[in-house]
Amino acid sequence: MSRRRLLFAAALVLTACSDAARPSGPGAHTATVRSPHGAEGAAVLTLVGEGVLDVRPVGGTEVYSVVSGALTRVVLIDQAGGTLAFEVIVAELSRPLVALLQEVAGPDDELRDDLSGYRVELGG
Repeated sequence: MSRRRLLFAAALVLTACSDAARPSGPGAHTATVRSPHGAEGAAVLTLVGEGVLDVRPVGGTEVYSVVSGALTRVVLIDQAGGTLAFEVIVAELSRPLVALLQEVAGPDDELRDDLSGYRVELGG
C-alpha cells in the first residue's frame, strides 16, 4: 500500500468510546462499516490495539482475520451485499482500539475509488 493511501486510511480512524466511559475486563466491541453507498460487498481493514483475541461475524458478514501483536488484519465479505458488521473479542475493554479502513468493494465486486464518507463504528 502506498504511503499516501496509508495516510488517507489513517484519516478514517475511529475509536470505540472515550477511555473514561469504557468498562474494564474482557469483552466484545461490535463494529460496523458505514458506507455512503448503502450495501457493500467487502472491506479490508486493520485494527490497531493490544489484546484482540478473536474477530467474529455478525449477520450475513463472513470474517477472515489474522492477529499479529497489536495489529489485526480483517477481511469482511457479504456475498449478497449488505451491511458489513463484526464483533471484536478483547482481553481488556478499557484498552483503546482503532480501525483503519483500507479498501471497500461494492456488491458488484468493484473496488471503490474514493473512501471519503466511509467510517467504522466501534461500540463497547
